[in-house]
Amino acid sequence: MEIMFSEYSESLFDDQESRDLDRRTIENTGISGSHLMGFAALSVYQRYRKRILKSDSVFILCGNGNNGGDGLALAFFLLQEGKESKVFLKEGLLSEESSYYKNLLLRSGGKILNLESDPLLFEGENVFIVDALLGTGFQPPIREPYESVFEKIKEQKRRSPKRTFVLSLDVVSGFSEESILPFQVDALAEIGMKKWRNRFLPSEIGKSFHRIGFPTSQKKDFDPDVKIKKTLWKRIPDSSLKEVLKREENSHKYKNGSLLLIGGSQGMSGAALSSLFAFHELGGGISLLLSPSEKTIRSVLKKDPSLMVDKIGEASEILSRSFVKKASVFLFGPGLKPEECPVVDLPKDKYCVLDAGALKVYGEKILHEKVILTPHTGELETLLNGKIRNVKDGISRTSEYARSTNVHVLWKRHSSFLICPNGDLFFWERTEPKLAVMGTGDLLAGILAFFLARNFSIPAATQLSFSLLTNAAERSKGFPTASGIRKLLQKGEK
Repeated sequence: MEIMFSEYSESLFDDQESRDLDRRTIENTGISGSHLMGFAALSVYQRYRKRILKSDSVFILCGNGNNGGDGLALAFFLLQEGKESKVFLKEGLLSEESSYYKNLLLRSGGKILNLESDPLLFEGENVFIVDALLGTGFQPPIREPYESVFEKIKEQKRRSPKRTFVLSLDVVSGFSEESILPFQVDALAEIGMKKWRNRFLPSEIGKSFHRIGFPTSQKKDFDPDVKIKKTLWKRIPDSSLKEVLKREENSHKYKNGSLLLIGGSQGMSGAALSSLFAFHELGGGISLLLSPSEKTIRSVLKKDPSLMVDKIGEASEILSRSFVKKASVFLFGPGLKPEECPVVDLPKDKYCVLDAGALKVYGEKILHEKVILTPHTGELETLLNGKIRNVKDGISRTSEYARSTNVHVLWKRHSSFLICPNGDLFFWERTEPKLAVMGTGDLLAGILAFFLARNFSIPAATQLSFSLLTNAAERSKGFPTASGIRKLLQKGEK
């Protein structure tokens, strides 16, 4: 069964792209801006209706941009349900759409207070606050009156944390990927399209997504002028992964994947074995492990005498080995000391995974697009020759590095990024606490090598690897070791 990867991914949009998509949707589809605003308000209302109606008081805080217009539309629809809210609106010019809902609210008997001059006092035992203050047009720093409003929200949450619910519309006002939350938020209602900045919110914030008619399947399909895309990966379910892992009845060992693994320095054989066993337990057909350590070789043969293992030997002779010529994937680095890593010209017809001890050795070389480097943050800082100040800085510098060296870089962190040499970026947002254990990086390297040996592209193989590893970790009881997770890779659904 062929996996439809488009079903398990969504485009991400930065602030400018979000505004452009909004404008193009109105221009190209004929849907008016006021209709989109109304769709958004109704969808948010339906999602949070029970909590809103149970609240003693509802406060809707609106800026004078279209984000504030969403708040005004929500206030209007609440009024139709008999739930009056206290609406505070910042002075200033409003868009046609925002003015439409402002006037509807006023004509329906609603009241609008001045955000800058009227006192903002959160009253009631159970308080529901809607943040519709700043949208995708916000640029730091935070200024008045927003700074004072944020302080009042923070004070209310400190005073009554369990009885105050804060909902942000579309984005959290004043937040960006390199900043901290300006106030505590309980939930985000993301509207129309997945926003890049929202991927960096704390995991404890609940997210709901509200589709209101934007054509967001792929940015390149919607706008051919877009050269670079950002994609959010979804987890691929076990049912689909099972089909991918099946072997054909008439398959042979090379067709099931062949791997050259170089790793396992003395005292570090476990890392190489973890990668190697992950490759084979998933169905990899044949492998050769080259190690600098006689002790590692003995350890491998003791565990499984059927495995092929040998000393590394002279670097100049590695590529001339008959098996190496036929191997479909190279994996260099698990459990390997950098000074023991051989330097070879990586063949352009083979996928090559460079991990751990191989990163520094190959890090400054111009390679090819079938090469993927898999650094964690510390290793990436070494490759970039400097500290990473924040996510935005890391992505920007890594993108330039990937372009200049012509490689893919998988930046491994609690939420990970695959950065391609053409600038495209893939984001694995899902975090699994059980994977925060020594050895999971070695597992990931072996899993990645397996899917590449099955001739999946680097982005597809990476998404499959994260999905498989996460699914296995979730099936485990308690907090297992990496070895315990590895044994669950093929177990399927709970």
